[in-house]
Amino acid sequence: MKGGLWLALWFLASGSEAASAQTASTPPTPAEPAPVLGTHPIRLELGGYFHHVDRGLGNWRGLEAQLWIPTNPRFIPVFLVDSQTRPTGTQQTYGFFSYLNWTDSFYTTQGFSLSPRRNDTAVYFPDQRYDIKAHWKVPPQKSQGHGQIFNVGAIYYHEKLVLEGNVFINRNQPGALVSASGSLAAQYGIEGHYWAGVVLSGGRELYQSVSFQPIDINFSSYSARAFYRKWLSRHLGVVVFFDYQDKLEAYRRVGVSSRIFFEF
Repeated sequence: MKGGLWLALWFLASGSEAASAQTASTPPTPAEPAPVLGTHPIRLELGGYFHHVDRGLGNWRGLEAQLWIPTNPRFIPVFLVDSQTRPTGTQQTYGFFSYLNWTDSFYTTQGFSLSPRRNDTAVYFPDQRYDIKAHWKVPPQKSQGHGQIFNVGAIYYHEKLVLEGNVFINRNQPGALVSASGSLAAQYGIEGHYWAGVVLSGGRELYQSVSFQPIDINFSSYSARAFYRKWLSRHLGVVVFFDYQDKLEAYRRVGVSSRIFFEF
């Protein structure tokens, strides 16, 4: 891919309904480059993860599945399923996400998720969440609570190297609480062969917990994720992730996840 800078300015609206009224956290930087026009194979990914969390929170493990259908150059739907188990129980979340290429220089990403509750001790995902982003690319290339996240970022492509940076300003309700965070990502490789990369992020998490009496939750945190995606053949590959998160004054989390993927 030829070198170039894609600038993205977008607004993300997130909605959730949960007893704690905790809004969704800042969305992570994708472990894949931004979509370009063209068709690609359908991809099914199946995998699992294991995280150890200190301060008595135990081990978190889960199974996940993703189905990517990039056969249309304009509309790319993605279906997501995640089942997470902690010492307090198990909860599933079901999501839909999509890329919509409007022009060579403008595309949107949108999605929603639902997370049914089986008991009140196992609530790990928002009951409902919806997201939408609008992206402008410069120059154009062919190839119960709620919150708002304002985001400015840039993506730079140079041959096999992809660099991305983002700054997030979060405004959470109730309480009209404002916080900020940022992320930097780098990856190297080529689609159909391999991708290797790292994502660094950090910032402040600020929201109001609604229970018998409102309480302001205020954490600073930083995290790192490294990943390696390898195609073993034209239709089969594997991807491995290594995660570290330090939510200061709350807990530290380290983990590993892996998936096998099929393209057809």
